[in-house]
Amino acid sequence: MLRKVMLAGCLSLLLAPMGAGGQERPRVTVDDAVRLSLRENPTLRAKQSEVQSVRASEITAGLRPNPTASYSGEGLAGSQSPAQHTLIVGQTIELGGKRERRIESARAASKVTGFELADVRRQVVAQVKKSFVDVLTAAAQRTLAADNLRTLDEIERIQRFRAERGDISELELLRLQVQRFSFERDASDAELAMRSAKIALRAAIGPTALPEDFDVVGDLAFREVPLDREAATREAVANRPDLRAADAAREKARADVNLARANAWWDVTPQLEYQRSTANENTFGLGVSLPIRIFDRNQGEIARTESEVLRAGSLREAAAAQALAEVETAVTTGAVQRDRVRLLVDVYLPKALRARDTVEFAYRRGGVSLLDFLDAQRTYRETALEHLRALGAYWGAVYQLEAAVGRPVE
Repeated sequence: MLRKVMLAGCLSLLLAPMGAGGQERPRVTVDDAVRLSLRENPTLRAKQSEVQSVRASEITAGLRPNPTASYSGEGLAGSQSPAQHTLIVGQTIELGGKRERRIESARAASKVTGFELADVRRQVVAQVKKSFVDVLTAAAQRTLAADNLRTLDEIERIQRFRAERGDISELELLRLQVQRFSFERDASDAELAMRSAKIALRAAIGPTALPEDFDVVGDLAFREVPLDREAATREAVANRPDLRAADAAREKARADVNLARANAWWDVTPQLEYQRSTANENTFGLGVSLPIRIFDRNQGEIARTESEVLRAGSLREAAAAQALAEVETAVTTGAVQRDRVRLLVDVYLPKALRARDTVEFAYRRGGVSLLDFLDAQRTYRETALEHLRALGAYWGAVYQLEAAVGRPVE
């Protein structure tokens, strides 16, 4: 029963439903915040436009060379021989599979960008959830500070009455009033933290998606989340979009090597010639045009793309190492904060609450000194704040783990 009362006092979020002017403020849950960010986040929208732009390159890659036409006229003026008009039409034929290699490279680029979009989405969601937890933590701290202030104000009211009767000295009342500053500081710090967290949350969702004044709906109640390091590592390797983007980038580099080698082939242009003279002579001819590639066989581009394959492989290794480090950090942090929350809830917070209530009861009746009362209040305040911080850090680690493995873990 004591634990239920304690958790209700520490974690309840007393959020006013009405804003200035009596108008209802928007109330946002974490799921609402995520949905809004996926629709309104400008970075995500920019990446979506990039995906469309890159996919449009597939159309360009699949286009064939346009036919060519040329016209020439001879003996048009100042000549006794009949004038001749010549029209030549040609169509370039790409050899070496250039078109197929262009399409392959363009599709690989679209695949890379698609995975990059998924990775941006992963990061945006993680940032939104982290900011949402920060708002909840600050709101809970503000509620705790308000409760502590009400308790202190009640004690001060009683002690002022006792000081007027001469039961206690004015100095003791003065020291009690001075101590109020630390409780007011907690309240102002929590208010500042909540406003800063709301600013960060609005920035993560999209500056215009939410008004400046809004409420969050949720709680920091502890729930057990699996923190299996090996399972999280396997899921990260399988699900992380940045790793899949790195794999796709390596395939794109290989496709570019094939394209560079295909571009080293000659192209031929068959031609059809029609000639007509003023003497009504009509002739047809056939021809072919091709470049003589002696000096340029695309050696530089082939060497560059082969180096890009090695670079893409190294970047894939770096991305994998970073992903595994993020998993390790999130699992370790989550486990530490989980154990800390359990220890605080099961051991220290109940003791601090019981000690505070006992000392407060005795102080109201003159059984203990002011120093004992203030010390019990300070110990409870610090323990309760540490409990809220540990809860916030625990859920922050959980959402960090979600981002690290690439999927929800609850």
